[in-house]
Amino acid sequence: MHAPQDKLRAEQATPPAREKAAPDSARRWLRFEFSTIALVIGALALAGAAAWWATSSPTTTQKNGLPVQAVSVFTAQAVRRDVPFHVDAIGTVQPVVSIAVRSRVDSQVEKVHFEDGAHVKEGDLLFTLDSRSIDALIKQAEATLQRDRAQLEKAERDVERVQGLADRGTAGQVQLADARTNVDVLKATVAQGEAQLQNLRVQRSYYEIRSPATGRVGISGVRPGAVVRVGADTAAPLATVNQLSPIYIAFALPERLIPVLRAAGDKATVDATLQSELSVSGGKIAFIDNTVDPQTATIMVRASFENKDERLWPGTLASVRVTLRVDPNVVVVPTEAVQSGQRGTFVFVIENGTARVQQVSVARTVNGESVIAEGLSGNETVVTDGQLSLREGSRVSIKRAPGA
Repeated sequence: MHAPQDKLRAEQATPPAREKAAPDSARRWLRFEFSTIALVIGALALAGAAAWWATSSPTTTQKNGLPVQAVSVFTAQAVRRDVPFHVDAIGTVQPVVSIAVRSRVDSQVEKVHFEDGAHVKEGDLLFTLDSRSIDALIKQAEATLQRDRAQLEKAERDVERVQGLADRGTAGQVQLADARTNVDVLKATVAQGEAQLQNLRVQRSYYEIRSPATGRVGISGVRPGAVVRVGADTAAPLATVNQLSPIYIAFALPERLIPVLRAAGDKATVDATLQSELSVSGGKIAFIDNTVDPQTATIMVRASFENKDERLWPGTLASVRVTLRVDPNVVVVPTEAVQSGQRGTFVFVIENGTARVQQVSVARTVNGESVIAEGLSGNETVVTDGQLSLREGSRVSIKRAPGA
């Protein structure tokens, strides 16, 4: 009895379900259309950008139909010029003559004749010691010598007198011989007295201490009234005199440079720069040691400087540059252009916008530049920066350094 009503209700409920399903299908279709359009637009944009980049960029080229990015690099020119062969070292300024002044007699200081640090000449009086004792001995020796000389004169007169008597036959030959012997004895006595007096006068000179060299004297180690003694070598000297002109700079060089150093001879020049940034030039090699230090494998060298203005001072450290020779017309490139590889050292040479590997042999490095012994002729363009991105045949784009 209720079946027709249930069927009617079911039929009435069906149309709303169809109306709900229709909008869902439409929305899915619209989302699919919008996604497809977006993908097409993106693909067109990428294709356009790639085409613009390939046609407008100056740093690209074509390889197998595909764009290839050129490597940006900095370059420099290999040139030929004269290059000095020099070596750098650290040296110490040393006086040619440095003398510690000491007393040779025991005495008391009477006077100091110089100011500390003064310039003195050889022979200038530095100290005066109490010499009263030696002066008395000299006077005594002079008196004794005068007496001996007087006795010698009397003996010589006696010989003449006895000789006359002997000639007349009133004196014997024995008496004449004795007179002559007495003269010889007195001559020896006079000679002994003269030698003794000379020795005392030499000793007297020790009481006036003079400068042994021309130069600068240091601080006086004694003052008037001080007692000085002989043999106190471990004690401080009375003063020290350093010769400042000429003067040495001593430095050590590697033993491998000995042949080059000896071949250079007096043609080698030495320049020095002090810590105060004061530069001194015109030095000459004055001394090469006769032994290599086995611990450091170096040899000691001394360079002589005139130093008339006394700009070099003993004990000062100096940076030394020794120019041993000048190599003419050699190929030079910046050191940063030289690279190391499995086959040795090489540089990248730019030819027609392409990098080429060129093996080279480096003779030495001077002030940030490498002297090329083999591999370059001197007019090539070499890469100084950007080598890590290069290989044989790479295309390059040369950049200009700021201010170039």
